[in-house]
Amino acid sequence: MGGTQGSVRWGIERRLEFIEFRLFWEGHVNRADLMAAFGISINQASTDLNRYLGMAPGNMVYDKSARAYVRGDRFEPLFLKPDPASYLSQLRSISDGIVTQEDTWIGQIPAFDTVHSPARGIDASHLRAVLQAIHNRQAIEVEYQSLSSPAPRWRWIAPHAIAFDGFRWHARAYCFTDGCFKDFLLARILGIRDSRPSDVDRGQDADWHTHVTLKIGPHPGLSDAQKKVVTLDYGMRGGKASITVRKALLYYTLKRLGLDTDPSTRSPADQQIVLLNREVLSGLA
Repeated sequence: MGGTQGSVRWGIERRLEFIEFRLFWEGHVNRADLMAAFGISINQASTDLNRYLGMAPGNMVYDKSARAYVRGDRFEPLFLKPDPASYLSQLRSISDGIVTQEDTWIGQIPAFDTVHSPARGIDASHLRAVLQAIHNRQAIEVEYQSLSSPAPRWRWIAPHAIAFDGFRWHARAYCFTDGCFKDFLLARILGIRDSRPSDVDRGQDADWHTHVTLKIGPHPGLSDAQKKVVTLDYGMRGGKASITVRKALLYYTLKRLGLDTDPSTRSPADQQIVLLNREVLSGLA
């Protein structure tokens, strides 16, 4: 490579990273792509492409018929760290209506769809109040609807974090009514009417600060061929994979992976994975 990242200003580096994004994922890039993505002039777009070509001459070649630069056979990213999870999360965000295609760097959207979850009705002002309480170390009085109570109740909580369980967002908070740290679904907060300074020690939330490592492997009832497929699905090495989670989120993790029930109650094809170190669950209830 003919240059280094440290010699380029941040704004220019972002545009060079964009060039690599398009080359890596879509195989081509041109001036119009840069102009549309960054609102720059045609001269600036040409300068950026020439600058990139000078720094990484083997990464792209000009295709006269396509009137675009195409990915070279010796392509080697200089600015971009290709991340499948990031690319796919952009598609999911588009599907969920969080962003538009123009908000991403994806130029050509592949045909795709996602499994949608029911919309969670989180009130924006309630979320803002929870976030402010976290930042300002405050307690807030919330009207909360729990499954154990037929009617909503007002209670004081001191939130210190928020967490996503794969389906729903929670506030992790000290509950002054129950005298312990617990989870509160943001969608179940119906009202907030007061706030006050809080001296709750967030470091005392042991479940939040304790991490547990789960080791998973293919269900022993699967055939050898099926086990190979499962190891690929979960990125296992040596027939196992490790997942480290907070103890406070352990219940949700086990439930999402289907590890919250005895694996013998489901067929191996449905269960697919098992927890190899079930001893870590002892005493964690």
